[in-house]
Amino acid sequence: MGWSTTDLTTRAGAPLAVYQPTAWLFAQFTRHVVFQGFTFSGGDDGQLYELYCSEGDDWHVKNLVSEAGGAEAATTANGYIWAHQGSQHVVYQGRQFDGHVHELWYTEDDGWNANDLTNAGHAPLTLSQPYGYETYYDGTQRVVYHARGGGHIHELSNSGNGWHDLDLTGATGAPACAPGVAATGYSFEDQRTAHVLTRTEAGHVIEFWADASGWHWGDLTAATGAPAASDSDLFHGYVFRGDGTQHVDYVGVDGHIHELWWRTDGWHHNDLTVAADAPAPTRTGTPVGYAFEAGLFQPVATQHVVYTGADGFVHELWWSTGAWHHNDIAARVGAPPAWSEPAAFVEVDLGTQNVFYLSDAHHIVELQWRP
Repeated sequence: MGWSTTDLTTRAGAPLAVYQPTAWLFAQFTRHVVFQGFTFSGGDDGQLYELYCSEGDDWHVKNLVSEAGGAEAATTANGYIWAHQGSQHVVYQGRQFDGHVHELWYTEDDGWNANDLTNAGHAPLTLSQPYGYETYYDGTQRVVYHARGGGHIHELSNSGNGWHDLDLTGATGAPACAPGVAATGYSFEDQRTAHVLTRTEAGHVIEFWADASGWHWGDLTAATGAPAASDSDLFHGYVFRGDGTQHVDYVGVDGHIHELWWRTDGWHHNDLTVAADAPAPTRTGTPVGYAFEAGLFQPVATQHVVYTGADGFVHELWWSTGAWHHNDIAARVGAPPAWSEPAAFVEVDLGTQNVFYLSDAHHIVELQWRP
């Protein structure tokens, strides 16, 4: 079938949206998208709404802040699952940038609930939007953020015995991150390692990584000789299990999308814009990469990087059997212009790719690829 587009705001009768959505896949192939609401008279409304779909394309909407009794949100949120406990989690900074890391969490037995992770972990206030992820190999949920004052990255972690705070910058002796820059994280399950990414003021991509011996840090820009990063707030990393590699995608000061990738012989660099002969991204964009591992509907594993182009539309870079290619998804399916960077995930068992973004009409749009 290839790519198709659906206006989820219209489909579900949802409120208008603002800022970048967050999205994840949960049990029984349920798709989830969370966004902040918007009105033309009042702007952002501080409420976090969830679009969820359990079967086919039957989408529904609910107000998570209201249901959980949680704090209102400042801007964007980040969602992830904690498979070890069978729960869903949304983390964000509170209204008027209160500096607290707030969490909305869901289990089938308890529904949606709220928690203040800053208070729970006795942690310093945050300057950035927090980012959550799970390391399944040790059953730990992790939330990373840029703490106020000093440019340090902190991690709040919970392995089932409560929340604990760790200053990753202080623990490793890493350089300070750039003012206002956030952190992201991902897990490399086959290596049993955790990874956190941020950027220095000089534009270097810094990685914190943890193994059985503790936390370490490395300068990926210096290690690879790659161009400095633009003034983007985020970098996203992912693992390509079929190839045993790690990948970090970012927009360079040259306006190209660059990839830093790791295999057992260390870190390497690739200019994906040149490799795929692709259109330029937005100068401060945050490309989102993911692996489409081999499965029933996908016999050959592929890699994908989706981004908002300088033309205002969503584009895809995809890799298969040694070469990168470009796909103008929006032009192919007639999707509307994007006012945010995309969020994306893969449903390997169903053989689909799912990309979500905020349109110029303040609607949440899904781009989906089916075999």
